[in-house]
Amino acid sequence: MSLKYKVIIITLVTFLFSFAIDYGIQRLVIMPNFHELERAEASKNITRVIEAINRELQLVSMAVCDWAYWDPMYQFATDRNTEFLDSTLNETALQNAHVNLMNVYDAGHSLVWGKAMDLDSDASLDLGIFSAERLPDGHPLINVSDVESEVTGVIDTPQGPMLIAAKPILTNERKGPASGTFVMGRFLNEAAVRQIGEQTRLSLSVLPHEAVEPVEPMTRPAGHSLPQTPIRLEIANNLTVAKTTIGDLSGQPLLTIRVATPRVMEARGEAAMHFALLSIGGAGLLLIIVLLLMLHRTIIRPIGQLTAHAIRVGESDDLRIRLGFRRKDEIGALGREFDSMTDRLAEARRRLVDQSYHSGIAEMASGVLHNIGNAITPMNVRLATLREELNDAPTAEMEMALGELSSDATDPGRREDLTKFVELAGSELASLVTRMEGEISTIAQQVSHVQQILSDQERYSRATRVLEPVNMEVITREASAMLAPEMTMAIQVSPSVSQVGDVLASRVVLQQLVTNLLVNAAESILTSESREGRLVVTGEKVKLDGAPCAHIRFEDNGQGITSEDLKRMFERSFSTKNRGSGLGLHWSANTVNALKGRLYAESEGPGKGLSMHLILPLAEGGDNGNDFAKDEDHGV
Repeated sequence: MSLKYKVIIITLVTFLFSFAIDYGIQRLVIMPNFHELERAEASKNITRVIEAINRELQLVSMAVCDWAYWDPMYQFATDRNTEFLDSTLNETALQNAHVNLMNVYDAGHSLVWGKAMDLDSDASLDLGIFSAERLPDGHPLINVSDVESEVTGVIDTPQGPMLIAAKPILTNERKGPASGTFVMGRFLNEAAVRQIGEQTRLSLSVLPHEAVEPVEPMTRPAGHSLPQTPIRLEIANNLTVAKTTIGDLSGQPLLTIRVATPRVMEARGEAAMHFALLSIGGAGLLLIIVLLLMLHRTIIRPIGQLTAHAIRVGESDDLRIRLGFRRKDEIGALGREFDSMTDRLAEARRRLVDQSYHSGIAEMASGVLHNIGNAITPMNVRLATLREELNDAPTAEMEMALGELSSDATDPGRREDLTKFVELAGSELASLVTRMEGEISTIAQQVSHVQQILSDQERYSRATRVLEPVNMEVITREASAMLAPEMTMAIQVSPSVSQVGDVLASRVVLQQLVTNLLVNAAESILTSESREGRLVVTGEKVKLDGAPCAHIRFEDNGQGITSEDLKRMFERSFSTKNRGSGLGLHWSANTVNALKGRLYAESEGPGKGLSMHLILPLAEGGDNGNDFAKDEDHGV
């Protein structure tokens, strides 16, 4: 993955992570606060409704005060005079007080006068116990005998719930004893509930309490006159519904007050959160785009140019290409340093090429000298043998015999013996000359081989080496023939070598290479303890990397090699011989690689011989037939 896409992914992941954190904070921290505010607002709204009902109840209570603390009413409750009744206690009094009930009870709780009516139709109403002649014993309204006592609350009637207030009837100075009880009531009907809802601007409903609805113990909060249960909150659709139950005068649940508050605040909070998230997301995306553009311009694109430049230099191998950054930041310094490094690398390459050229010339010369040495060594052996044979020839004795024969003083018997000696010596010299002619011919071939090595080296220094089909059996036998006789005797060339066909190589170079392998194997045999060894050369066709090749094995039973030395035997200057130069196998391995072949060795250890494996490509037409072994994967 490119640096550009990595930066984009990291930036997007960072943005999404921060967006998720912000969303979580708003959803888990901010929105619950809106929800609590919504619940608090719903609780506040139902509290306002209860306060409005209490205010209505207080208005009724104030109206009761105006009537109960009045001397004429005090007198009427005592003597029931008709004049006060006719002039004051009538339907108009209820209309003016905006109440639906007005009752006057004496000290014995008997009804002195009472009126219950519908203010809209002026029709009289039956309110059960409030229309009876007296209040039943134990009724809460009778507990107003004390001057300071007062009873207010809600009570259920056959016509519906009613806000009711009762006070003792006293004089204008609120002195007693009380002559009775004055009661006023106002229906808490739909009209009253609607009026309270309009005053508080709330969606209000007052419902009869159902027996199946659980009710918690009622309390009288400070500033309230009605007993009520704790406020209960419910979520219904888009409303927060607050409920509470108020009790009657005896504290029994009577009405359920229900106030539905639209979840406007929470909806606004939700909308504000969405807007905040969208704005944060939009601003974040815009910031990401600007950031990516700036990163692309200041970092990603320059690094991409630097990377492409490095790849171009690596692919083209042209160290003259320059990046030419003029930036003054770290990337510019990196680009200039890369150009400087390329300059130093070009200079180092130039010096390395020069050094490699000189080293190659030196190594080539060393290889040539080694090959010439391998060719000259058999010549020296043959010349030494010829010298010994010439020294052993009876030339001096023959000259003496010829001298005596030329003398007239030699007697006939001696002359006959000398003649026979001369004939034998002449025959021996003739045989020696014949042998010397063969040896000299062989030495001439070896000199010719040295000349070919030098000629090939001169040609190689001027042009590419010419490859041609070469018969491995012929090369092996020619190389074997040029060795010393004691070396040649141990070499056995199998007929299988001739069956592999021709290989593609330079004849002279291949002859030098095979000579190196034969000389090393023969010397290993001669230096072994038994000195009775053999070198067997065999061949077969194989596939190397899918190409048809000849696999020639040089297997000897000489002194062998250790596993440690086996790993190093193709290294330059490495040799197990006391006077070895370490160039022969090194040159051979390089030469085989140049011919697109393989050269490797195998040995089971010291004293167990060595097997050299030479693999060379077959010449065109040499891969006919299907007699190929499996692919070879060894080699140097």
